Amino acid sequence: MGLIVKSFTLSFGVFGRMILPILAIMVVSSILWGLLNLVSGGYLSFLSGPITATFIGLFGIRTALALMGDNRRTEYEILILYSVLYGVFLLIAKGGALLLSDIAAVAYADWRLGDAVSFRNFLNAEKSLQLAFGFYALSAKAVVSLVMYTSVCVVMAVPLASAARAAGRGTTSAGFFAGAGRSFIPLFCIFAVSFFLQFFFELFTSLFAMIPLLLSVISVVFSQTIPDFDLDALLKGAAASAGLLWLHSWIWAASAVALVKADQSSEQQLTAAPAQAATTIDMRALRKSRE
Repeated sequence: MGLIVKSFTLSFGVFGRMILPILAIMVVSSILWGLLNLVSGGYLSFLSGPITATFIGLFGIRTALALMGDNRRTEYEILILYSVLYGVFLLIAKGGALLLSDIAAVAYADWRLGDAVSFRNFLNAEKSLQLAFGFYALSAKAVVSLVMYTSVCVVMAVPLASAARAAGRGTTSAGFFAGAGRSFIPLFCIFAVSFFLQFFFELFTSLFAMIPLLLSVISVVFSQTIPDFDLDALLKGAAASAGLLWLHSWIWAASAVALVKADQSSEQQLTAAPAQAATTIDMRALRKSRE
């Protein structure tokens, strides 16, 4: 409970510090990936999203760590390296989780309809049964995919935070999977709520911000006219974008807090080990003196 409360309060500071950096990152990444896709013939396009998202996440976690007292200078070349490594890994891991959720959804739909567990039943069923199959499959997929996707992100939350900290000058890496699965339950609650709300905020951001902006650019390019902007729509788009950024900021703050909590737990174990060893030695000495 303490992790949830502390990360919630910390998230507002992270949100305020990430507004300008995330805009700069998006502009630079769009230019950089545009050039890389041009050189590679578009073969790198499927990596642009995961790597950019991982870089933003690592930068956000470093911002949270800075608010918690870690003010070491960021070495961006290391941050980029970790973004590539973790971005590719998470792309594979999340893809596998979503594939498993598809299999589970189809199996659940077949079980609910009393059929053998096979996707071929969907192709051969009557139209009414197909609708029923689709309803059960989609409902199961929505739940299972959220759980699976969230679990992958939660398991890697502390390792990502450790990598973000390792990008600070003079800091050593603790290992690729260091701290994997730590603080799973509170992190799962935070990530699940955030991911669920992100779906709606992304939808609102697209409707009120991204689509009007795209239409405005098209209007300027092709008709050479500046479109009229609806102030109400602009405010809704700004509010949706701000809400989406805050939801991400909460995740970054939670990852940073979980890393610090894991460090404190490890330090307590190291401190307790010599004390326990000393107690054992004293007990042995006492037994020998009695003998």
